[in-house]
Amino acid sequence: MYIPVLNPSTAASIYMQIYESIKQDLISNRLLTGTRLPSKRLLASQLGISVNTVDTAYQQLVSEGYLEARSRSGYYVCDLGAQFPHAQSSFPENTNPKVQAAANAITEACIPVIDFSPNGVDLSVLPLAKIRKAIREVFEEDGVAAFSSCDPQGAMSLRNALCKYLRESRGLLCSPDQIILGAGTDYILQLLVQILRSVHDIHSVAMENPVYNKAYQIFTGLQVPVDLIPLDKYGIHMESLTLSRSNLVYTTPSHQFPLGIIMPVSRRTELMAWAWAAPDRYIIEDDYDSEFRYAGRPIPAISGLDVQNRVIYLGTFSKSLAPSVRISYLVVPPSLLLAFQKNLSYYNTTITHPDQLVLARFIDSGDFERHINRMRTLYRRKRDLFVQALSPYKQKLQISGTDAGLHLLCRVKNGMTEEELVDKANKAAAKVYGISSYYLFDKTSDAAGRPVPPKSTVLLGYASLSDDQIIRGVAALAGAWQL
Repeated sequence: MYIPVLNPSTAASIYMQIYESIKQDLISNRLLTGTRLPSKRLLASQLGISVNTVDTAYQQLVSEGYLEARSRSGYYVCDLGAQFPHAQSSFPENTNPKVQAAANAITEACIPVIDFSPNGVDLSVLPLAKIRKAIREVFEEDGVAAFSSCDPQGAMSLRNALCKYLRESRGLLCSPDQIILGAGTDYILQLLVQILRSVHDIHSVAMENPVYNKAYQIFTGLQVPVDLIPLDKYGIHMESLTLSRSNLVYTTPSHQFPLGIIMPVSRRTELMAWAWAAPDRYIIEDDYDSEFRYAGRPIPAISGLDVQNRVIYLGTFSKSLAPSVRISYLVVPPSLLLAFQKNLSYYNTTITHPDQLVLARFIDSGDFERHINRMRTLYRRKRDLFVQALSPYKQKLQISGTDAGLHLLCRVKNGMTEEELVDKANKAAAKVYGISSYYLFDKTSDAAGRPVPPKSTVLLGYASLSDDQIIRGVAALAGAWQL
């Protein structure tokens, strides 16, 4: 019977020793294709360890394509020749290093990585039949009119559909004339900066720290000064905002990225009071992940509280449909709408007219809202499965940010630094994202005032993962982090 070799003098976990021993025997052809490995219970008994430890090692080898799990039969060696060319023959010691490096690169590229990206979405449940129906209706009913020129603010049919949807789902009382459409958040923000500059001096824009990196890069790329404002448990820290030079604030109140804070109504009203205190102050409300709240009813947008027209609402379809749906929009106060029409209406809309008409029909038919409801249910179930899979390790894990959005925060209490956690996970074919990369420091930050990222904390997204990937991914992390 095959028994992997363990090294009692090494500091590596038993799980990792089993994993490495079997993997090396597979790659070196000491274990041949089709070989059946000992059962988990038998191997655990032979090595004097727990069944769970053997199971974790086996599951990692299955996830990387070395072993195949056959129902009611056991674990078998896969045919590595097709996946790992270097397994077919061993290289002599004097092999060209470039050839060896290329072979290693091919091997690494073949290992299936479980990516816990916080930006992923589940594309497998897109209502393609309903989208095809909307496309067919546009070309059958609108005909050549679908290819006609389009209003600089976007197609009126889509603006009407958005206006109705935002009123019903987010509590916004706006008119279609206040909506400006554009191809993606990056374009929309660049356009917004030009609109604002045409009527006001931008002293600086205040941004939550930790920060949404793309927005930060766009503002700084346009030479807009940025003041980084720390957060408290309710969201952006109001005292720090008041002391800043900013007359704009960029905020994600529905689900702060990346900490997941949901700003309560009390803090929203404080933010409104800040904006109303001076005539050139505006709030840019990025309603990030607002569709996906799992506890209670969604909190209305700040824009729904605005009676002095100081909130600029920003929305997108990148999470509700797909990242490749490059349609974003602004809902601007009347004063800024006039500024756009007077100073920037020479811009053509950056979204093709047919795409706008298709999305308008998809929303008007009710199919978009039904899709959102299905996705909310799906993501809630994935969230529950993820939390359940992590629960056996709760003594060493602190989980937060689970009430909304498509990712959670995981603080690991095993003595490893964030850098070590990310590195160990990557080596176990599980990609995670450290929280510290979202914390920035500017010249106004002193040693005492700099925000301190949570220790040993990573972001774990689950939206794009299957149930099997979630379970195998957690097993890989548990082994890599020695939980």
